[in-house]
Amino acid sequence: MTGKWKYKESYGLGEASGEMFLEQQGKLLSGKIIFTDKESGGASYMIQETLSGTLEGRKVKLDATEYDVIHAETSLHYELDTWFGLLVDSSTIIGLSMDAQGMEGYFVFEKVPEDK
Repeated sequence: MTGKWKYKESYGLGEASGEMFLEQQGKLLSGKIIFTDKESGGASYMIQETLSGTLEGRKVKLDATEYDVIHAETSLHYELDTWFGLLVDSSTIIGLSMDAQGMEGYFVFEKVPEDK
């Protein structure tokens, strides 16, 4: 799981895309995700979240523990995310995300080959 992953997500209010950087030690995962979020009809903003999580068999759970707003055109209140996914092969995780407000989304993480 250690490495760089591309991230895409669709949720009720818009879409997000970016990159995730993971490190795996046994069943434990840690890292960060940096993404641009664009709400339908609204301005976009860029967020970085610190991650901690677990890998149990093929089940992946990642929790955002803190966030930083990298760029926003307006004042922003942001809720931390949790991702529940399934490792469908060695380079793809698909699943459901949820934030503290209960907003759900569907995501794909695709591992970037190490030579890129």
